[in-house]
Amino acid sequence: MNRLDELALRKQLLQARSALYRLRIRRELDAIRDRLSWTRAAVTAVSTLPVGSAMLGLALYGVARSRLARLARLAAPVLLLARLARVAIRRTGTRSAG
Repeated sequence: MNRLDELALRKQLLQARSALYRLRIRRELDAIRDRLSWTRAAVTAVSTLPVGSAMLGLALYGVARSRLARLARLAAPVLLLARLARVAIRRTGTRSAG
């Protein structure tokens, strides 16, 4: 086997290894994305909050199309993020204190 053949085989090996690493990274990113999904975050937030606020959220999504409904649709994700932040702060506070 001459030097050019060795270089060609080495190039193929490096390309295959690179493709394998890209696939592994993509798989790990998909797994992280699944763990950090908004649906899961919303379920966690609703399960930690009182039932009344969850019912209010469902009622806001069910409102007919109007200016109030558009405002509620825009405000709902903001409120969800605020509640998630509050829950996260409480959980980290209890872990560091305990």
